Amino acid sequence: MRHQMKTPEGLAAYAHRGATAEPVNAHLKDQTGLRRFSRRGLAAATSELNLAAAVVNLLKLHRHTTAALAT
Repeated sequence: MRHQMKTPEGLAAYAHRGATAEPVNAHLKDQTGLRRFSRRGLAAATSELNLAAAVVNLLKLHRHTTAALAT
């Protein structure tokens, strides 16, 4: 990994990560309070993460549709 991070391709990929993965994780942690998983195991944690992501998406959809109806 150290070697990859020293190459221009590795640096570009790492710089791109901040714009793709990090905001989603930060939003889940900050807005929904998902700081740790309450279930054990990879499958259980994955299902809990999927549920949290679905909740965030439904809330976005709700805000978008209610804002469209208000105007």
